[in-house]
Amino acid sequence: MRTERVTTRKKTKSLDPMGVPVSAVMTKRVKTVRPDTSLDLAMELLMAKDISHLPVLDEAGKLVGILSKTDVVRRYFIDGDTEESEVRLNVKGVSYGLGGFHEDRTISRTVADVMSRKVRTVTDSAPLAEAAMSMSKLRVHGLPVVSAKNNLVGFLSTFDIVDWVAAS
Repeated sequence: MRTERVTTRKKTKSLDPMGVPVSAVMTKRVKTVRPDTSLDLAMELLMAKDISHLPVLDEAGKLVGILSKTDVVRRYFIDGDTEESEVRLNVKGVSYGLGGFHEDRTISRTVADVMSRKVRTVTDSAPLAEAAMSMSKLRVHGLPVVSAKNNLVGFLSTFDIVDWVAAS
């Protein structure tokens, strides 16, 4: 018996990332934190919302940094989050190991302690292709999107771009 596979494809509009502004693809509802937010709370937000970046805004709403999961992992890798300790007991000149444990060495940290202060942004009117090229050159997975007045208006992630390509 011979079978034949039939594939039907919808006609899609031409992918023209130079003709599409970042504002058409970006995520508009962006979670943000302040510099004095506890790192634990920020990590909970990153994990609960399944996001990789949190723009950091000061009291006036100005973009002053960005916190990424990579920043947090890098900090914990450099500083170490625990220290291996072993309990030993000496009895009449004989040393007995009673086992090891992890001692938490972390102190309460804030977002300001870990965030990247050098933030690259893209304007909402920039062509998507330019934003994608910037992300590739910078080796980042997302950029805060700002208006002409430099206010945060969104966030563009690699997932936003992939979703746009898939929908087109």
